[in-house]
Amino acid sequence: MKESENQIAGEAPVARYIYCVLSGEARDWQLRGLDGQVVRAVCAAGLTALVHDCPPEPYQGDEERVKSWVLCHSDVVDAAWERYGTVLPLGFDTIVRPGDGLDADERVMQWLTSEGHRFRGMLERLRGKVELGVQVIWDQRVVGESVAQVNDEIRLLRAEMTSKPKGLAYFYQQKIERALRQAIETKAEEDYRSCFRQVTTLFPEVLSNDLKKLPGRLMIVNLSVLAPRERVSELGAVLAGFQTEGVEVRFTGPWPPYSFARTPASETVFDQEAGQAGVPGGDPKLSP
Repeated sequence: MKESENQIAGEAPVARYIYCVLSGEARDWQLRGLDGQVVRAVCAAGLTALVHDCPPEPYQGDEERVKSWVLCHSDVVDAAWERYGTVLPLGFDTIVRPGDGLDADERVMQWLTSEGHRFRGMLERLRGKVELGVQVIWDQRVVGESVAQVNDEIRLLRAEMTSKPKGLAYFYQQKIERALRQAIETKAEEDYRSCFRQVTTLFPEVLSNDLKKLPGRLMIVNLSVLAPRERVSELGAVLAGFQTEGVEVRFTGPWPPYSFARTPASETVFDQEAGQAGVPGGDPKLSP
């Protein structure tokens, strides 16, 4: 961006950091955002964007400071969500800069107007709904042994290994480990599909996220679920059936629907740096 685009009538460059978009013109806010900045409303086309004034550069800092910014961003979105029930949360570090002869407020208003129909449709779709997180995590030692005990190939190899000399027993152990890895992968795929089917039968709008690496444990399910607020307990009842020895089920939320609020980001209106807030989607290692 040219320097002249960052300046308005000789004033210092000022941009707008956006937290979320909500329906209606809600101007009365008493919130503090990142670094204690005053959060205020910019309204247009029957919509409100919650913003604070900021420099035109992305927020950068060490890991701890970025974490505190992300948490503060979430706190503002949560406050708006609790007050209005439905919001379109934007990712961390979404910044609107002045340009094209418009100041930053005018560009936010331009964006709300140009995307107004889409945003109102998204807000209506998300009305009364929350985002829930579902993760299923295995203790690899416990689940691995459980898998081995019911696998005919592994049981036969273990039995044969007991009568073999030490050198040959080593090769049997390698066969057992390969067979166990394959059996664990098969069970993980089966359990993922079972969980995915049961969750989507209850709530069809589900996103499958990247599986996280955990020391000594194996994550086999990582879902974001969009559900009506009053039906959250129904998902908990379904997930209780997956809780067995060596299997941890994490059921988190409710949150504002970050993963389901994919707002169109026009580069001519605002720039969004790589965000760290919300629950990101991705290509699952195990797909339904």
